[in-house]
Amino acid sequence: MPNSDCHLSGNGAVAALEGRLRAFYGVRHALCVSSASTGLLAVGLALNLRRSDFVTTPYTYGATLSGWLLLGNRPLFADIDPHTLALDPESARQWITPRTKALLAVDIHGIPSDTAALRRLADEFGIPYIADAAQSFGARRGGRPASIDADALVISFTAGKTLCAGEGGAILTNHDVLFEKLIWHTQHPQRQRRDLGLSFSNEFALNGRIHPLAAEQANAGFDAALARLRRHQAACFDAIEELNETGSIEPICFREQGIEPTFFRLTAAWKNESMNELPGWQIELPPVDLLYRHPAFIAQFPRRLRSAPECPVAEDQARRRFSVVRKSAAHRFNDCGDALVSTTAGEHR
Repeated sequence: MPNSDCHLSGNGAVAALEGRLRAFYGVRHALCVSSASTGLLAVGLALNLRRSDFVTTPYTYGATLSGWLLLGNRPLFADIDPHTLALDPESARQWITPRTKALLAVDIHGIPSDTAALRRLADEFGIPYIADAAQSFGARRGGRPASIDADALVISFTAGKTLCAGEGGAILTNHDVLFEKLIWHTQHPQRQRRDLGLSFSNEFALNGRIHPLAAEQANAGFDAALARLRRHQAACFDAIEELNETGSIEPICFREQGIEPTFFRLTAAWKNESMNELPGWQIELPPVDLLYRHPAFIAQFPRRLRSAPECPVAEDQARRRFSVVRKSAAHRFNDCGDALVSTTAGEHR
C-alpha cells in the first residue's frame, strides 16, 4: 500500500507522475488532482474568478464549465472553428469586454485548439487563457503538445482517455504564483508546507489530491499508453483517408495542417444534410449537444443564457456532424485503453 505520509505531502508515486508530466510538456509545474473537473475548479479558485465573465465554447461537455459556474461566473459563448471544432479566436475577440476575466478553450475530441492564436488574443487583452485539454493528452499541433501556450491546461486520466488510471487528472503551468495558489487551494497542509515553505497552512482547502493508487497505475501505464495512442492515431488517419474518398463528408485535413488529435472521438460532417448512412461505418449522432441548448444548463443557469446566441458555425456542426466507427473494428479506447471500442463524447472528466 502507498505510504500515507508520502501521499499527503505529494511525494512517492504522485511526485513521480508529476515529474513525467513536466518532462512530457516541458513545463515548470505539474499538479496531480482528483479529476479534470476538480482541476478546472481549482484554476478558477486560484485565479479568483468569481462573478465575472469568461469567453468559452458552447461545443463541449458541461463539466468544462461546471466549476466556474459554481463560482458564480457567466459564460459568453463564442463560435468555433469548423474544422477543429475548437474556440475560434476571432469570434472570441468579439465577446471580450472589460468584464471578461478569462478565456476557456477546449480541445474537443482531442483535437488541439489554435493555442498560439489564443495566446496572442489573451495577451492582447491581458486576461488568462485556460485550456480544458482533458481529451488531448498526447495530441500535437505543429509538433507541439496540445494547448501548450495556455496559462494552465488540465488533462484527465479517467475512462476512455489516453492515460487511464481509473480516475484523476493534472494541471500543467509555467506560472509560479498560479502553481502556489493551486497548492494552497487543493492540497493537504503537509504538501502546502513542503512546496510553499510556510509556517502555517490552509486547513480549509479542497481535497483535490489524486488517489495514490491512481498515481501508481498512471506511472505504470504511462509509456504504454502513449505508444497505444500512436497506433490509434495511425488507424484513425487511415480511416480519414477512406472517409475522404467517399465524397460524402467535408474533407478532413488534419494531416495537411500538422494537427495530430488523440481522436477521443473520430467525427465527420456531412456535405449534404440529407445524408445519413456510410456503408461499412457505424454512425452515431450527435457527438456534442450545444451547452446553451442543454436542458440542465437552462434549468440551472437561466440568467447565464444569452437570449440570442450567435454561434452559426457551432449550430451548423451540431446539425451535420456525427461520430463514426468502422463496423469491423471500432476505433476507440476502452475504459483502460486496452482495446478500441465506442464511447460517448465527453463522458467522465
